[in-house]
Amino acid sequence: MNRIGVQSCAWYSDNDPDGSFRYIKECGFNAVDFNIDHKLPGAKIMSAELTTFFDKSLEELFEFYRPLKAASEKYDVEISQMHAPFPVFRLRRDGLDDKVNDYVIMALEKCCAVCDFLNCRALVVHPHGRSTKEKETDSNLTLYRKLIPFAKKYNVKICLENMFGVVKGRPIEWVCSRAEEAVRYIDTLNEEAGGDYFGFCLDVGHATLTGKNLREYINILGPRLTCLHIHDNDGRTDLHVMPYTQLVDWESFILGLRDIGYKGTIGFETFRVLTACFPKELWPSALKLISDTGKYFATRIAEEA
Repeated sequence: MNRIGVQSCAWYSDNDPDGSFRYIKECGFNAVDFNIDHKLPGAKIMSAELTTFFDKSLEELFEFYRPLKAASEKYDVEISQMHAPFPVFRLRRDGLDDKVNDYVIMALEKCCAVCDFLNCRALVVHPHGRSTKEKETDSNLTLYRKLIPFAKKYNVKICLENMFGVVKGRPIEWVCSRAEEAVRYIDTLNEEAGGDYFGFCLDVGHATLTGKNLREYINILGPRLTCLHIHDNDGRTDLHVMPYTQLVDWESFILGLRDIGYKGTIGFETFRVLTACFPKELWPSALKLISDTGKYFATRIAEEA
């Protein structure tokens, strides 16, 4: 049976890993998508006002996350995937911002090391858009090639994700929004790396915003699908709310995962349920409904066709 996971945003506290993991276990989860990206927020990357968290040595980082590891093992709540800082690429008007971009690469290497320390085998690293497809492809391949040594050293799979853009307030296709493009990236990188070091994180909400048929998308990805970002939206805005509250085609999603025999974590990226929808007193009830939804998905995926 698939593990049921949720991102660590809002409910996890660095000051109380044990209490946090006990809490999420009681809410029905046995896996976590860990938001290490919060240690280097996107706004800081884009403004070039970098935080210093990743200036720590690996020994210091491991010591910082040792209580988290202990709590994960104590409550049998696996760190099934980790969300890397994003964006991973910054342009200035006069060209590339090498200082920022090099710092982010350094942070990504340390994220891989932390993944290994926490027995997490998937790190989601967003691809980035450029002004032309040619520039975009070259820029992303250059980025991911730099990560190959880290993936090999720390036994971590680097997962691309389907992205979307916004033009005049409307969502549009962006890098990897088409499954065929995602497959080309992953197969090219794995061939160059000489192994299975790259995979894919399907963001269900992003796929809905760009009008994708989820079953078709999942079948094209096939065994490359490594992990999931599950959330619902209205087809116009990236809402990050719980399933069956908006218009995502959940039956198509379930059937697609059944088609490919998906064995990975059923991972929810539903942070706005906690940060924008429900008061803290109702968080346990909301989280329990999300974990129950995950168990329903897992049961349906395991059914015979």
